[in-house]
Amino acid sequence: MPINKYEVCDGIKWIDVMNPSQPEMQQLSDEYNLNHHAVSDCMQPQHLPKYELVEDVHFLILRFFSKDPGKPIATIQELTNKIAIFYTKRFIITIHKSEAAFLNDVRTKHLDTNKCNSVSDLLIKIIWHCLETFDGPVTSLSEKLDIYENEVMIKKTSADLTQGLYMIKHEASVCHKVLMLMQEPINHIQPDRGDTSSVQDMKDQYLKMLTLYGQVLDDVNNLMNLYMSLSAKRTNEVMRVLTVFSVFFMPLTFIVGVYGMNFKYMPELSWRFGYPLVMIFMAIVTVIIYFWFKKKRWL
Repeated sequence: MPINKYEVCDGIKWIDVMNPSQPEMQQLSDEYNLNHHAVSDCMQPQHLPKYELVEDVHFLILRFFSKDPGKPIATIQELTNKIAIFYTKRFIITIHKSEAAFLNDVRTKHLDTNKCNSVSDLLIKIIWHCLETFDGPVTSLSEKLDIYENEVMIKKTSADLTQGLYMIKHEASVCHKVLMLMQEPINHIQPDRGDTSSVQDMKDQYLKMLTLYGQVLDDVNNLMNLYMSLSAKRTNEVMRVLTVFSVFFMPLTFIVGVYGMNFKYMPELSWRFGYPLVMIFMAIVTVIIYFWFKKKRWL
């Protein structure tokens, strides 16, 4: 269990713990007087975002983007990872099962430069950078969506296009749900005096991510509907052509069928001009159907 301890300011500590075992977590719980129910939730990697206040210890769970590239269709647990945070005015403890690179950014950009002056200030920075992990993926989804949109508009259809649109929709939907669930813990953050602007920046970042993923969802739904409409239109055009051909040949097939019957005493069978007159009659029927279609504007 790697444990990193950092001095924030005035005796305030930041304890960052990665992949603790149950006994190690129990020891940490005893040392900092953490609620055992919250500790139990902390050890569940699939837990969704939440917030609790037990005695004087705040406990919240967030999720940050950490997609497994080997799984194009991923669940919430496969697309994001959990980070649990315990904090009071004296300390802040962050616990995560896997590497969280954004915590290194918090440390180098804010802690090492002495820009954090309270636990709430550090907490706000952690949440802001946690939300920032969703920024790159949504930009990538938007770029892919632009490519697929060009393919749809030039009427380039394929199974890969349909699958690609579905994958974009799935990832955007999962991330949007995670962000919606993170609204509760974010709204419970109470800033210290002087941290009001930082809280507003954090909430602006949250609203930005929520809006971007919502926009991607709207765009991909609209594009899928457009794609289905264009596909239906192309199918209708093919059916219209086939219908036109069938209407042209239906009366001709009827005439040929009548004169193809093998009865001995059929009229006009022995008539010298029977064949050319039937052909002329078939041509006249074809011309009549053609002008009827033109009048109805079906051609």
